[in-house]
Amino acid sequence: MLKKLILIIACTVTLNANVNTVIKDILGSDEYIGNENLINYIFKDSSYYIYERVNYNMNKRINYIALTNKLQKNGLLKLKYDSSQYIDISFKITGTPKKSLLILKDSLKSLGHYLYLVQDVKYNKDSFIWTIKLKTEAAINPLRLTRALENNNCQVSYIKREGAYSWKYIINSDNSTIYKAKDLINTSQVSLKKPHKPYLLKVANASSLNIVSNRGNRWHPDVVFYDNDLNVIENYKDDSLHRGLRIDVPNNTTYIKINDLYSLANLKRGISITKE
Repeated sequence: MLKKLILIIACTVTLNANVNTVIKDILGSDEYIGNENLINYIFKDSSYYIYERVNYNMNKRINYIALTNKLQKNGLLKLKYDSSQYIDISFKITGTPKKSLLILKDSLKSLGHYLYLVQDVKYNKDSFIWTIKLKTEAAINPLRLTRALENNNCQVSYIKREGAYSWKYIINSDNSTIYKAKDLINTSQVSLKKPHKPYLLKVANASSLNIVSNRGNRWHPDVVFYDNDLNVIENYKDDSLHRGLRIDVPNNTTYIKINDLYSLANLKRGISITKE
């Protein structure tokens, strides 16, 4: 019984230490030290902010959504600057580069961050590092970014404020999906309205597609088939006018992009797609 009690106490101390270290990384040392008593009180139930392991070979993972949400609600997540500043953000991403980078860029856009300079890109066999410089009046909100990434099955596994104007994120996108892709897996037909950017669909169990261009369009097909990692499998292009198109779906296709060779305005009336 005594051994069991000692083990419980040891685990609790370890959990608290892990969560406090993560909070210190997000807030910075000075902000953490200045609010340490409040932080210890707010996060006294530290197990709530740690996902359980699936097995003993896995590390426990911080629930960054719950943790940063708690920091924000208690006024501890201070992101605003006195004036516009250039800040550096480094993203280390595990997963396939093409799809992961598309998801990350879309996530940043959803938070209103469109304009930035790419400072560096480094690749290795397991991950890549993407570093940008952003002019802003407030740092990227880690809660909102984590939520946007989780929409695409990407998990934030590390956040660190490395200085007043420097941040680092580590993101796991091994099981990522593009959530904005239209569903042609659980349904066999979709009708799509006027596009603001090329249509993107996720597909499975399809030998062919029947694409109908609605009346009033002037569609010149540009259809790209991708595998799960967004590598191009095949690209069909035709500069003649089409009212419809029946096209075979190559093996290993996961995503399909449908565009017009000249202008999206040529698809202003929308299209209908049937999986066969």
